[in-house]
Amino acid sequence: MAAGDIKTVVADRFEHKPAVVLDGVDDYVLANAHAVARVAANDVTGTYSAWIILDEITTSQTILSAGDNSSTDEYLRFYVSTGQIYIRLKHGGADQFIIKETTASIKPGIWTHVAVVQEGRPILYVNGKKRVMTDITATDLTMWYDELTLTDKFAIGVLESNATHTQDYGGAIGEVKYWNKALTADEVYSAYQGNVLSDDGTYLQLDINMDGDVTDAGLGADDGTLVGNAYLDPEFAQLTSKLRVMGPVVADNFSIAATQGSIHAAVIKAA
Repeated sequence: MAAGDIKTVVADRFEHKPAVVLDGVDDYVLANAHAVARVAANDVTGTYSAWIILDEITTSQTILSAGDNSSTDEYLRFYVSTGQIYIRLKHGGADQFIIKETTASIKPGIWTHVAVVQEGRPILYVNGKKRVMTDITATDLTMWYDELTLTDKFAIGVLESNATHTQDYGGAIGEVKYWNKALTADEVYSAYQGNVLSDDGTYLQLDINMDGDVTDAGLGADDGTLVGNAYLDPEFAQLTSKLRVMGPVVADNFSIAATQGSIHAAVIKAA
C-alpha cells in the first residue's frame, strides 16, 4: 500500500430497532398491572413474544417474568441460558414445567425474535419457527396464569420474585407483546414479520414497543416503568455482517462512519 492509497472497509448493513438497554445489574422494566390483569382474567392460554439481542450467552438471563412479590414459590419465567431459550413455571414451591429448545439458536449481538405459546403445553419459537424442544420437567404442562393466583409482579429483563431481582439481562430488548390466546404457527410467523394480526384488537393485551417510552399500546394499557440504569435507544443496532477489508491494510490513519443501513471506513497510508 503506497503513500496516499485508500482502502475501503464495508459492512453490508445493520439492523436496528427501538429497544430498552439493560446492563445486567438491576436494570429492568416493571409493569405489574399486566400480571395482575392476567391473573384476574384467569388466562389458560396465551402467547408472549419479544425481540432480543444479548451481549453474551454464557449465563442465564431473563427476558420476562411474572412472580409473587412475597414468595419464591410461584413464578413464570421466559429466559435464555447458554444460547438456548427456556420457559419455566413454578407453582406451590415446585417446578411444574421447564422446557428448553433442544439445540441452541441464540447468538450474542444478533437481533432475534422469540416467542412462547401456551396451547395446553408450551411451544417455543425462534424467528417465527417452531423449535424442537426438550421437556426437562413436565409435571403439569397445562399451567398458566389460571394457576398463578399469587402472582402480582411483571418485569422485562429480570426474574421478579419474593421482592428480589435476579437472573438479570444484559443487552437490549425490543418490542414485547402478549396475546391472551394461543397463536397458531402461521400467526407467530406473521408477528415475527412485523404484521398486525387480524384479531389484535381482541387479543393483544400487552404491546410495549420501546419506541420512545414504555407505554403499553395493547388492550391492557399496562404501562411500564424504567428501573435502575435502564434506558431507551430508538435505534439499537447490530451488524449483520462483519467488517470486511477490501485488500491488505497497512495504515497510519483509520476512520469509520455509520449511516442508517451501512457502515463505511477509510484507511489512508500516510506519506
